Amino acid sequence: MPDLHIDDEHLDQYASGTLPEEHLAGVEEHLLSCKACQSRLDSSDEFAMLFRVAAVQPDARSQRSWRLFWNHRVTGWTAAAAAALAILLSVVGPFRKPPTAPATVVMQSLRGPDAPAQVTAGRPAWLVFDIVPTAGVNVYEARIVNPLGIEILRAEVSSKDGHLAALVDRLPPGSYWVRVSRSDNREPIAEYGLRAK
Repeated sequence: MPDLHIDDEHLDQYASGTLPEEHLAGVEEHLLSCKACQSRLDSSDEFAMLFRVAAVQPDARSQRSWRLFWNHRVTGWTAAAAAALAILLSVVGPFRKPPTAPATVVMQSLRGPDAPAQVTAGRPAWLVFDIVPTAGVNVYEARIVNPLGIEILRAEVSSKDGHLAALVDRLPPGSYWVRVSRSDNREPIAEYGLRAK
């Protein structure tokens, strides 16, 4: 019996853009219809983004300051203050949401309006378009409009890994069109379907 879902290795390769060409069409077709694999891909993208962010941050460990505290006698007041702080952190800690790294969503014109790309509503996302920047043109913009054509958000488009990309911050749930154009003459270059769920 054939496997009903994409295996982890192929999913990781797809997420990182290293999936061999012969597997690409099958994986994309499966992702269009399989919610479980879409969810696994979102998790894989989020993990990769968090890993990249952590990899470039400096070492956050303290050097030796904690040793000075333990070299001295701990008095009753110090112990009580430390216990109160630990209780406070255990109560407050779970209520704080950690900052979310933006998910990366590849916007491909071949998806068309029948199968728009998807982002998680209320979370930031990098929209990476299948457009290579034109030489000599430095300024592009992306406008996100609702199905009635009313502009919801405008984002500056920059170059990311050789393609145009825009950072979208917290779209509300709904269906949208993303229109990419040159800023100098607002000449449209491409339009993509996008759904925030």
